[in-house]
Amino acid sequence: MAKAKKISTDQRLGCESLLGCIFQSWSPRRRKPSLPEKDHKAKDYLPPKSTTVTNPKTLARKSTDSSTQTKRPDPVKTKPDESNARKSSESARKSMSSASPRTESKRFSPNGVMGNIIVKPQPAVKSPDVSQTRSRWEGKTVNYRHDPETLKRMGNEEYCRGRYGEALVFYERAILADPKTPTYWSNKSAALISLGRLLEASDACEEALRLNPNYERAHQRLASLQLRLGEVEKALCHYNQAGIYTETKHIEQVQDVIKCLRRCDEARRSKEWNVVLKETCFVISYGADSSPRVYALQTEALLHLQRQEEAYDVYQKATKRLDIDCFIKIFGLSITSYILMVGAQVYIAAGRFEDAVTVSRQASRLDPSNEEVNAVARKARAVAAARLTGNLLFNASKFEAACVVYTEGLEQDPCNALLLCNRAASRFKLGLFEKAIEDSSLALNLQPSYRKARRRRADSYAKLEKWQHAIQDYELLMMETPEDEETRRVLADANARFRKQIGGDVRFKETGSDLVVLN
Repeated sequence: MAKAKKISTDQRLGCESLLGCIFQSWSPRRRKPSLPEKDHKAKDYLPPKSTTVTNPKTLARKSTDSSTQTKRPDPVKTKPDESNARKSSESARKSMSSASPRTESKRFSPNGVMGNIIVKPQPAVKSPDVSQTRSRWEGKTVNYRHDPETLKRMGNEEYCRGRYGEALVFYERAILADPKTPTYWSNKSAALISLGRLLEASDACEEALRLNPNYERAHQRLASLQLRLGEVEKALCHYNQAGIYTETKHIEQVQDVIKCLRRCDEARRSKEWNVVLKETCFVISYGADSSPRVYALQTEALLHLQRQEEAYDVYQKATKRLDIDCFIKIFGLSITSYILMVGAQVYIAAGRFEDAVTVSRQASRLDPSNEEVNAVARKARAVAAARLTGNLLFNASKFEAACVVYTEGLEQDPCNALLLCNRAASRFKLGLFEKAIEDSSLALNLQPSYRKARRRRADSYAKLEKWQHAIQDYELLMMETPEDEETRRVLADANARFRKQIGGDVRFKETGSDLVVLN
């Protein structure tokens, strides 16, 4: 016993270290795996042969120690050692986290290589066009009893696909379910803007702001609408309340439109119609592309520049959706009255005298103290009465009296193409062919596509045996209406008479708006 007690400290430490090694090798928690961890990862996540190809040049080579080096087991032929199946929780957690296919799949090299695996390049998938994609609910029965937020999301999806009509339906259904949420009204205005219904969009934006006066997105949307409609003062006010949605370029754009409109008003007062026409083009290019007031100014300038057909087309663009009550609500009484007054002048020039009388009465009713509006109303009534009375006399074969009545109407409106054409018809019946040609030419200068005036001038040239000019007009008429047999017959007769007159064949070559005779 005494000898046993005299064991040296070195021997005791050696036994303890020996027992520790035995315990460490026996303990399942402290025992390390016999194979490197990297080999298990490579073995577990090697892709199948059908999808990927292994590149032997990119295989990584690692040695565990300078003295000992373990060979990598064949992942196909060898099976994992069952004695090594129990790993520590820490190493298992590491291997599971590192073995995630989602994280490994994102590590690609520039040449398409992921680790030691070459990934086959996939063809790029072309994203479909938004306008050609089909709606989720096309051909399906939609349940509109969803909650309003679901309906709004469905509307947003249709809006992103470019299906603004379907999006508008969903937004309106959401409003019916919950009319006090300003977001639904703002989204509805966006759909209406995309459909070109700006006046209705303005009403929807105003409703959104009534529900929430601090709704900055609605302020910005309404400001852009007011700018397009030409209400620049209102647009500037809403831009100032739009907060983060307002940029410096928006304010500068509104200020440019304000300057151009001021120059338009000054040029109109001084009757500088070319300046008015130029400034209105600038206003439209600056963003006021849907302003009825701007288009009315442009129409008035074109009328005074004797470009009646262009004026008619521009006014139709300005009043595409003419709603007098809506115009009064947005633009006010004076601007609505001015727009109607210009419309009356357009209808007078186009020969639509009854429409001119109706519109001028509406303008006078809205602004009875405006002398300019009242003068246009009187002119509309005078030319309408002259045309009606002159037609009655002409039908009664009282051509001289009809010519006098048409002249009285032209004193009220000297540039009325319809009255000039009717007086040319009366003078033709009276045998005043030179006068008839003069009136017809004036009417054609005002409206180059006026077929009745061209036919009467051609007939007058034929009566005066000016066959070359007559054939030119008949040829132009045949180009416009090739199925007109009467024009074809008189053209053939004029060609025959002209050949007899000059003693040769006749051919025509078109140069611009005229025809040149080639003998």
